[in-house]
Amino acid sequence: MRILLLCLLFFFSGTELFAQAATVSPGSLDPSMVTKLAVLAGLSLLPFAIMLLTSFMKIIVVLSLLRQALGVQNTPPNQVLNGIALLITIYVMFPVGLAMYTASEDVIKTRAPTGVFSPEAAPFILEVVDKAKEPLKGFLDRNCSVKHVTSFYKLAYKMFPEPYKSQLKPTDFIILIPSFITSQLKTSFEIGVLIYLPFFVIDLVVSNILLAMGMMMLSPLTIALPIKLLLLVLVDGWTVLIQGLALSFK
Repeated sequence: MRILLLCLLFFFSGTELFAQAATVSPGSLDPSMVTKLAVLAGLSLLPFAIMLLTSFMKIIVVLSLLRQALGVQNTPPNQVLNGIALLITIYVMFPVGLAMYTASEDVIKTRAPTGVFSPEAAPFILEVVDKAKEPLKGFLDRNCSVKHVTSFYKLAYKMFPEPYKSQLKPTDFIILIPSFITSQLKTSFEIGVLIYLPFFVIDLVVSNILLAMGMMMLSPLTIALPIKLLLLVLVDGWTVLIQGLALSFK
């Protein structure tokens, strides 16, 4: 649970202005309103952060594309696919989570608040996030396309007003997060194209054979589906795909 909490508020830590605004004044036990709102916003965005800032999105998209390519409707069901994606995400993100915990270990052990809803809780979470954000930033940067980072940097520089524009860097979370999302979506659909090709060939061959035999009333899916499943079983497709997805992250 501690490692999951380290994903909080990374959406808001991309600029120095927000970090200054969310800083608790020395000697004050009561955090500012900005700090409280930041922590609440981070808690509400935590499920989205887990889906978008980890390997979960790419894995679930590829698995869904494989199911659609097979033409087996809801088998495996969505719950199973989500469970598989979550388990593989734990495998992939464990080194990153461990590095994040190590980076913030001193703060967690020495400055932990006495209660979850105590006045010290909000600044404590912000300080932990500040210490632990670099490993996550490195993971996002390693798995981003340079082209996408450049595009979003130019977009942000064009749209953001001063003084935010002058403080922008390609390694800010406000740049890395959308770049990571679009990079993972692009890669997952590239994998999806490769998955679809052999099954498309099977559908095409079966349809042509049935048409040549004059069996136009017989659905090609009835004949093609067992062949697809046989091919998937022979090559151990699920295992190969899942292992390949886990190893595709840097």
